[in-house]
Amino acid sequence: MEKVGTVFRGHPELEPTGKLSLLGEECCSAERMRAYVSRRNPNAPDVAELYLKWGNRYGIRGDVAYCQVVYETRGWTKPISGPYWWPITLAQWMEEATIEAHMQILYSLASDLPLPETLVKAKIQTALIERSGWQGSVHCWEDLNGKWAGPGYHRYGQDIVSLWRSMTEWKGEGEVDMNRSSGEEQDRGQFDTARGRNRGPKGSAYGVEQMKWLQEQQLLPFPAPQPDRNVTWAELAALLRSWDNRSSIAALEEKKISS
Repeated sequence: MEKVGTVFRGHPELEPTGKLSLLGEECCSAERMRAYVSRRNPNAPDVAELYLKWGNRYGIRGDVAYCQVVYETRGWTKPISGPYWWPITLAQWMEEATIEAHMQILYSLASDLPLPETLVKAKIQTALIERSGWQGSVHCWEDLNGKWAGPGYHRYGQDIVSLWRSMTEWKGEGEVDMNRSSGEEQDRGQFDTARGRNRGPKGSAYGVEQMKWLQEQQLLPFPAPQPDRNVTWAELAALLRSWDNRSSIAALEEKKISS
């Protein structure tokens, strides 16, 4: 008898519990993030790239962290927000130093591994997390309930994930940008704290290069998936069928020309 796991493929972004993991790769591009929020607040600050940049460095889903701030600030309108142990003004949320500190706090909640001392910006907050016994206890966004949000607030993490899912499924403008330079990929791939390894520029640049080739061959679906996302057997079959159809058409055209 086959194991269940070999028959039913789990959702690539979900833990076995059905929750969304806090650590991981982003699913949305900065273009999509900006466009999604701007439709509600045209004056929202342009910090999407910073959330992806620092999220990638610490292994946090930067697009979900961005949704967390959008939720906290009520669409970049609330003067002061954040947990009771880290109140932040609206202007501070827009600063790159605060965004990095935000990622460090999320990393401390999600990982048992300590941050390098030279990197820590949110020292008071990460120390509080350690004293509270929360370090490494928040594996999913839904687990922020009772920690980031106050006791009794049982929908905080779920609301953030709901906002993120709405953004990923939005049919408006802003898709994955397949034309990002390899230099940008190199900057984003240097340090991967959450996975405990150095990803390096070569792997990232290689993935982007292959995705560009697929795009040039018109073999990518729309919107284009992230290079690191797992491919299902159905998606692989569709890609191979497209390639086979193109080969057949090319052979017929060549035969017509030769005859």
